[in-house]
Amino acid sequence: MLHKFGAFSVDDVDFHQVKTSAYRTRSVERVLAVLNVFIDAGPSLTLMQVCSATGLTPSTAYRLMANLVARGYLEPDREGNAYRLGLTVIRLAGVALGQVDVRVKAAPLMDELRNQTRETVHLAALDGRHIIYLEKLEGLHAIGLMSSRVGRTAPAHCTALGRVLLAFNPDKAEAILDGPLEAATARTIVDPKALRALLAHVNEQGYALDLGEHEPEVRCVAVPVRNHSGAVIAAMSVSGPAQRMEPMLSEGLVGEVVRVGRDVSGLLG
Repeated sequence: MLHKFGAFSVDDVDFHQVKTSAYRTRSVERVLAVLNVFIDAGPSLTLMQVCSATGLTPSTAYRLMANLVARGYLEPDREGNAYRLGLTVIRLAGVALGQVDVRVKAAPLMDELRNQTRETVHLAALDGRHIIYLEKLEGLHAIGLMSSRVGRTAPAHCTALGRVLLAFNPDKAEAILDGPLEAATARTIVDPKALRALLAHVNEQGYALDLGEHEPEVRCVAVPVRNHSGAVIAAMSVSGPAQRMEPMLSEGLVGEVVRVGRDVSGLLG
């Protein structure tokens, strides 16, 4: 049914234009800024930490956060001193992840790879300058070295997952190389020229390594996951402590992860 308001009708609305920045309201931008802080700065934040990260005044931030709490997007901790993402966000994330075909189709092969290697297996996609973890299967003897979890982000330039995604998406890689490259550890490559050369090597060999460049004691090998057209849409990795991973990397682990990555890509073809 067509709804009219005087001389105006919904047929007159350019819905594409509505999505542009000119139509974004300040309140919506502020709400999104508050929610995004919990992605970038940490899972539990005080009111003043949110203010510091967003530039909002305490009164404005409190008002927005109170509304988010009322609707289940945020929830206070037991002491009432800090906030974390609420169940509504978790439900939305579950719906979004359930729609990610690559995650569903990769799951059985990822499970086999985890059981075979006994190490942690990740699936991730590119999200701006970061990767976002779509799936994580904990290693069979995981000891809590890794900060990764589903829905959390990590810098693309210093993770094996990110380097694979950047190596096969050169335009996105250049956008990152043109900006600041922060060191996560003493081993992180922050020189654009050196990183550009490394990405070219990753593209040629078909896999990437992280030898303590994101988290000091962690080693990782990652491979691309391609869709039906051959485009790299995700990356899959095996990660674990250096003392276990380094012998495995020299004993055939890389070839096995490459093989499983190709099998996952075949399921998407």
